[in-house]
Amino acid sequence: MRIFNIFLCLGLLLTLNVHADSRSVELHAETWDISRQGEALLRVPELSSIIRLWMTDPAQNIELRYPGGEEGELWVEELKDWMVSLGVPSSAIEPVPGSDAQDVINILIRKP
Repeated sequence: MRIFNIFLCLGLLLTLNVHADSRSVELHAETWDISRQGEALLRVPELSSIIRLWMTDPAQNIELRYPGGEEGELWVEELKDWMVSLGVPSSAIEPVPGSDAQDVINILIRKP
């Protein structure tokens, strides 16, 4: 399974246009609603750019600022699970309530 995750991450990095200079992105609910399958997630530039940036220094943390309430909590947990399936260890992902908007998860790279 670990080998699969490594190849999946490599494929993600090679097939998407990534902007590694950005330390944060916004994932909008409308993008998430159409991208909830593994293959489709590989085409979401917001996720690919953050994962690529994280891979340059795996000691970094990925902060997920999500909208409050039950719906926001369900959304961020599902996103976290998908990121783990793409090869990011759960210990590197930190969900934090307090998104800029109700339909956005702000994803930031932070030094520990």
